[in-house]
Amino acid sequence: MPKTIALLYHEVIDDYSESGFQNKDNLAYMHKTEVFRRHLEIFKNHLNSGNSKVENHLFTFDDGGISNLKSARILEENDWKGIYFITTKRIGTSGFLAENDIRTLHENGHIIGSHSHTHPMIFRSLTYVQMLEEWKVSKEILEEILGEEILHCSVPGGDSDLKTYESAVEAGFKYIFDSEPIVETRKLQNADIFGRFSVKAQTTDQQFSEMLSLKNLASLQRNRKIKAKIKKLIFPIHQYIQNRKNE
Repeated sequence: MPKTIALLYHEVIDDYSESGFQNKDNLAYMHKTEVFRRHLEIFKNHLNSGNSKVENHLFTFDDGGISNLKSARILEENDWKGIYFITTKRIGTSGFLAENDIRTLHENGHIIGSHSHTHPMIFRSLTYVQMLEEWKVSKEILEEILGEEILHCSVPGGDSDLKTYESAVEAGFKYIFDSEPIVETRKLQNADIFGRFSVKAQTTDQQFSEMLSLKNLASLQRNRKIKAKIKKLIFPIHQYIQNRKNE
């Protein structure tokens, strides 16, 4: 299978209060317009160097914030397209894309995918049945808006297990994106699973350049494993809080 670098962004916005989820965790994924433009220049230079170690490069955007319209326009200026993953429960609410916005992105050649319906913070904490419902509801809403089958999805929070992938496949997705910093495409039944490289607000230009050239791949994978272990430790606390809310 061809190797792929899928870059993971969320918001490209100068006033962070205007777009996307307004919580502390999401601040790490808020990029100023000038920073995003600079990333594209670095990316363009990387491609022109002819030294890329992968065959495919993708720009992906999670959540479905209204800033997606801006990042899409900037990509279009360079004749590039993005994959936009939508949290469907948020469609038309403050700071998020409306149905017509989603149609505009699609008509301009961008790919629309699901980011689940409600965006559970720890997706893999759901049961298989709950996961399947999240995927199916989101998929049906997007297909109703666009009038065609939706084949792409990304996992909220990026943390996945086997049932995460299996439920997405059962829901009918063919291209599944998590947040593991890997370039190899994995297969599950008739679906392809892609890793992604998270581009955060604190990512320096040098780190971004090294990400594209895979120079810091070992470090990114090590940090991801550490983060996964921490999340596993706090998972029982999260479950306890959720259970109390449901009582």
